[in-house]
Amino acid sequence: MAAAPPEKFFEGDTPHGLVKRIIYKKYLQAYVAKTQRSGLKTIIIDGFAGAGRYGNTWPIDIEKYGSPMIALLVALQFLYYVCKRLSIPWLFNMYMSESLEWDQLQGDMVRTIQEESEAIIPFLPGYGCSKKKMSRKMYLYFIEKDGKCFTQLVKCVKTYLYIFLRQLGIYNHLKFEQGTNHGYETVDFYITHKDFPLECHISNCEFKDFEPPQMPEWSRRLTFLDPFGYSDTPMEQVRKYVDDHSEVFINFMSHQVNDAIEKIAALYGIPLSECQVIPRQEIPRFRQFVLNIRMGENTPAENCSRSYIEHIKEYTGAEYALMFEIRGRKNAVIYHLIHFTHHRKGLEAMKESMNTCSQYEGTFKMSDYRIVCEGIALTIGNQQDDAIVAEDVYREFRGKQGVPIGDVETFVWEHSPYVYRKKILKILETSDPPRLISVVNEDTEEERVRRRNTYPDWGKWLLTFADEDFEDVLSGLKALKL
Repeated sequence: MAAAPPEKFFEGDTPHGLVKRIIYKKYLQAYVAKTQRSGLKTIIIDGFAGAGRYGNTWPIDIEKYGSPMIALLVALQFLYYVCKRLSIPWLFNMYMSESLEWDQLQGDMVRTIQEESEAIIPFLPGYGCSKKKMSRKMYLYFIEKDGKCFTQLVKCVKTYLYIFLRQLGIYNHLKFEQGTNHGYETVDFYITHKDFPLECHISNCEFKDFEPPQMPEWSRRLTFLDPFGYSDTPMEQVRKYVDDHSEVFINFMSHQVNDAIEKIAALYGIPLSECQVIPRQEIPRFRQFVLNIRMGENTPAENCSRSYIEHIKEYTGAEYALMFEIRGRKNAVIYHLIHFTHHRKGLEAMKESMNTCSQYEGTFKMSDYRIVCEGIALTIGNQQDDAIVAEDVYREFRGKQGVPIGDVETFVWEHSPYVYRKKILKILETSDPPRLISVVNEDTEEERVRRRNTYPDWGKWLLTFADEDFEDVLSGLKALKL
């Protein structure tokens, strides 16, 4: 099902669009930092990139750009802070005795672009064969099928890269190539400076026609799929981007899933040959079964998304999945953001990002209706009530002895809608009566002693939780004292 024309889509913004991009930005910041600090190459693919900006403005805030520019800015931000932290001499020479904070640098760049306009961008030299001599750390791939959006995105990336590098005095390290690949137009940017080892490739084609680039050794890949209105990206294409070294973040248009049996089969990875033998009278039941549509407390869109998660897990082996529900101005579900990964650290980072933007306790959800119609301000930040999380932990482990602290972490991260904080254990240990009644270090050779209500990383802590009888005894003793 098609949305508005792409060029119209990028003229404005919505609260849910901003939330989506904040989640993406925060996760990207964690993802880039983790992969780069682990000595890995970082690959980011945006399958439905768009024009890069909303309207004609050049914002200071990263999340106010389109998704491809968010990826580019996050990558440059990380590399800039690495240079700043290591006190790279040329960077300090540029700004006398101190280098600027990112927001200051970004503010200067935005003002420069607005004042000088795009006429300041010179013809960029071609890269030639020298690109093979440099080992890179970051690879960005942006795919956009709409010709107008593709042209705008190329101009946006070109302008930003040139001004950014000019601010640092290294604009002569920006190289540019234009050509074709498998019949579609491509534009490639390379930064040849050793402290900004990044390349960016933009392709004018459909995502389904784009072949994933070969992954370099020791690399990790994140693919973002945000088709803003198209609900039938085939499973066969999606599964190419989920493996032990790759993860996917999808805008799943759960309320627009096409009823056509062929579309359902492609979307959920069901062989069409199996669908063609289904008797006509059984097709409605087939749709209900695949889309998981049934009566109950969940909306059909949520059931549809949960079914999609199970199919992705089955076809790709992805171990973890998180879902964030987006509702529109009428408070009806319009899509779900779904993240798939094989790695626990990926789950934790995405959960932190989703938790930051949720408007509801105990679930990942936001609604334009609450913001636009009810006037409830969108608060960005971790709003979870740790006392509620502590109650959930206690119900899970009540009466159990010698529980490794890692089991509590796993329960919160993998089996609850919350993020793990050590404060949760402190709440249980300091409650009246206490529900966490013993904390013992399994490492008997460790000489350090923990302070009460703390759980240092150097210890292998075993936890004992009170049971109901214990609470009854303590309550009885208190009553006698009164």
